[in-house]
Amino acid sequence: MLVSQEYSGEIMLKMSNFLPMAVVGVTLLASSVISGKFIFAQNLSLANQPVNIANLVNGRYQFCSQPDPQDWRDGAGVCFNFTKNRNQVNGYYGYPHSDQFICIRGIAEGNQINGEGLSIVWDIPPKNTPDAAEFNWDSEKHLTLSQTNILNTVNVDEDSANWILYRKASLNLEGFYQYNRPRMTPVSQLCQWSLK
Repeated sequence: MLVSQEYSGEIMLKMSNFLPMAVVGVTLLASSVISGKFIFAQNLSLANQPVNIANLVNGRYQFCSQPDPQDWRDGAGVCFNFTKNRNQVNGYYGYPHSDQFICIRGIAEGNQINGEGLSIVWDIPPKNTPDAAEFNWDSEKHLTLSQTNILNTVNVDEDSANWILYRKASLNLEGFYQYNRPRMTPVSQLCQWSLK
């Protein structure tokens, strides 16, 4: 009986030493879950707040028509990857992980970018006269282009490529989602305005 009381006293002593560590562990776990939920809720609320492009500070941005997919993709829907310097915007608008994009530069007024566009198009017959007709570049109808001029034709492996300048481009980013950082290819690697 004496051995049994001694053994049970030892167990009680070990448990009394373990109890404060268990309380600390549970407290840390609970606080990390709560702060994680707070941070997630904070990021979610920031992502859902309307943003005025013209009021953004100078820097690099990415806006897409669909929320951040939170996976390996660079964006979802159609996206505008750009740099902003005062009210001047220079970037490209297109579909991530595709070769469908158009360079846009112009002035930001609210969530509207007005300026000009530049793209490369394969296998179209060259025209010498400008085409003034206005058209929607994307199926979502956020980008409208007109006053088309073919700048230059380049032969690449017997395929003809044409740089096309659109003297009038209007991009409406109303309702787009701001991503936490640009993940698409940098603008400088895709847009060659020097051809103009």
